Amino acid sequence: MNKRIIALVLALVLALACLAGCGKTETKTDAKTDSKEVVIPAVPDTNGKSSLDWLLSQEDKLPLAGLQQAKLDSRSDIYKAIDKLQAKGDKITVAWASASQGSSFFTEMTRSAEEQCKEYGWNFLCQSAEFDLGTQQTQIENFLSQDIDILVCNAVDIDAEVEYYRQAVEKGIPCIAVGPTAGKAEYPLVTSVVSGSWAAGYAVGEYVAEKLWGKYPGGINFGTVISRAGDADSNSRPCGFVCGYLNKYAELADKPYESKWDAAVIGYKAWIECRDKGSAKIEGIINLVGYGTAGATDAASGQKAAADLLTAHSDINIILSETDSLCPGIYQEIIQHGKKPGEDILICCGADAADYTLEKIKAGEYLAVGVNVPYYTGEGVVKMIKKIISEPDWDSNNLPGVMYTPTYCVNVDNINEAWDGSAPFAQAGEWVQQTIDEYNAANG
Repeated sequence: MNKRIIALVLALVLALACLAGCGKTETKTDAKTDSKEVVIPAVPDTNGKSSLDWLLSQEDKLPLAGLQQAKLDSRSDIYKAIDKLQAKGDKITVAWASASQGSSFFTEMTRSAEEQCKEYGWNFLCQSAEFDLGTQQTQIENFLSQDIDILVCNAVDIDAEVEYYRQAVEKGIPCIAVGPTAGKAEYPLVTSVVSGSWAAGYAVGEYVAEKLWGKYPGGINFGTVISRAGDADSNSRPCGFVCGYLNKYAELADKPYESKWDAAVIGYKAWIECRDKGSAKIEGIINLVGYGTAGATDAASGQKAAADLLTAHSDINIILSETDSLCPGIYQEIIQHGKKPGEDILICCGADAADYTLEKIKAGEYLAVGVNVPYYTGEGVVKMIKKIISEPDWDSNNLPGVMYTPTYCVNVDNINEAWDGSAPFAQAGEWVQQTIDEYNAANG
């Protein structure tokens, strides 16, 4: 009898254990623990080219602003009047042709350049065209009639002003262009300095993938608000985001691509499909549910575009604002839809890291922003002029036709290091300015 009771008890215990075991079945949300189940898309056929070369060979380069060949041809045979500048000594006059003074980005660029000139004891002259090409051309003509030593042009239309750069060089005045458009290698410019929009989006995408790792096992629903569909910045920042997100996701899944450019081929194709067809998907990783086009860069336009986007796609998990001036409107529209920014819908920005965006990051309402601060193209360019004068062994006659400013991601984790809480923009990182030979050596 005792044996029967013991056997019955053991049977009950075993049955309960089995039931408990079934009850403990878990749905894993950390994709890294399920890395064998994560499917990372293969790199498409690139016709025998490296992934970077394939990207650079595409006719549609709007989503690739900031990408450059791994090897650049020399520009040392183009006369740029650098010898005339170096012969002037260390007391010079810098003429600054500003495209605009209509936003804090432009005013900070000019202010930081002027402050750096004062630190060197240089003269600084500035005129602003307020985005009018004819006005800027007249202002350049006026500068060239004065006793100036170098012209820095924040070009309204860099291609329409090439003849003025040639005239300046003939007068012994070297020229540097600073954004928003890159100059061609054959232009008689010392260099043109622009922001790398794709790289800014990429940095944000990498951060977001790591920050949200494991939280969206079916793929995060991603939407974006851009200023203009035909604009390089508007295409490059969301494209860079998708590429960075995919590359970091593959790395975290222990299935990294051989190069980030492999992930970029897939991300590029996904963004093109989303832009042209309305949506796209990298299965199980990121769902590009759609985008809104503001038609401008102000907050009101951003809100209208966000309204259309959120009405059509109520399941969005995260919105990328192409530039942070659009973002206050996106923020308000999320609230209008009865959702809480930073919780129900996450917000990040492709650029620029202005103070009003940094305040939201500090409060935890925005997740991240890519850095495109005006200090590189302001004081950074003046420091480069100083280097040209004071370091004659540095081959400044052979700088790349385009120098892209560095970027990084300011986010909820590094906000206190990146911003002092009062500056108009996040702080600039280190900018290593390379000659073409230095660039080629660094890129192998």
